[in-house]
Amino acid sequence: MEINTLAAMQPKTLVLTGATGFIGSHIVEAALLKGWKVVAWSRPEGNIRDLPSTVRVVKTGFDNPDRIVETFRQLREESGDIHYIVHNAGLTKTPHTSEFVTVNAGYTHNFTEGIRKAGIRPEKFVLMSSLAATGPGDPVSLAPLRPEDPPRPTTLYGQSKRMAEEIVEAVTTFPWNILRPTGVYGPKETDYFLMLKTIRNGLATRAGIAPHHITFLYVDDLVQAVFRSLESPVEGRIFHVSDGETYTDIYYRDLCMELLNPRAFRLTFPLPLVRMVSYISELAGNLSGKVPTLNRDKYLTMSALNWKCDITLTRELLGYKPKVLLREGLEKCIGWYRSNGWL
Repeated sequence: MEINTLAAMQPKTLVLTGATGFIGSHIVEAALLKGWKVVAWSRPEGNIRDLPSTVRVVKTGFDNPDRIVETFRQLREESGDIHYIVHNAGLTKTPHTSEFVTVNAGYTHNFTEGIRKAGIRPEKFVLMSSLAATGPGDPVSLAPLRPEDPPRPTTLYGQSKRMAEEIVEAVTTFPWNILRPTGVYGPKETDYFLMLKTIRNGLATRAGIAPHHITFLYVDDLVQAVFRSLESPVEGRIFHVSDGETYTDIYYRDLCMELLNPRAFRLTFPLPLVRMVSYISELAGNLSGKVPTLNRDKYLTMSALNWKCDITLTRELLGYKPKVLLREGLEKCIGWYRSNGWL
């Protein structure tokens, strides 16, 4: 009994990939607040300067399976049991589209194989996937996307994330769950920030005439879902994650204007024009080696009319309760961007 009690009092150890990114940094903060030990698994070239000093950092690339095994064995020798693993690292945009499969799928395979070969048995492994792995919903019925729906990803990014899911679904040596968050925003996020900055500067744009049904997720609620998925006895499931509401791109644009610049000029671009610009932008990015803000993947995401998200399963099995809806979340974001000199 005393041994069991002592073991229960020991802090949990979390291995987290992608710890230096937007979502990862929030997971790190929450884990430390829970009193957990955090191991940030970073690429050799990763920028770790903003990680708290109490975080243990390992710099092992995902392209070397043998080094992954060695690193896990070393971690176990130094820190004891590894209780939880969250594979949050991934590629969301690149000028070289073949890298989507290499990084999102290939590296997931190497990482999970390294865990297996090192003999690590975490209490739970969580893969951070994306609603893009499902693909957009039916534009006519506007039925919400459910985890049990057959995946039909339309983007290269979404296809690579679905491949990563299939790799994890084949794992039998440790329990896992997969999270598919919708569009995540919050302090430190940079993509949604670009639209906020554009509106602040006086231009409020949207693509296409028909309203687009979209969903959002404040980063703190995603972090909540991560920890519920880790600590729940439920395993082997895919969970959609959003704030539980559906918005339109028109409502989103107008809300941003209300909060930032009511006098911004509204401008709607026809989808054929957006598509042409996205192709030209991607070509320019390929030639320059830079990642364009607008590309074919982004166009496919923007042009889809239905990104509704059914989180019934997430609520019922994980006890997930989203706390931040869009207006409050945007107010929090804008406050952070202003106080940190972004806006």
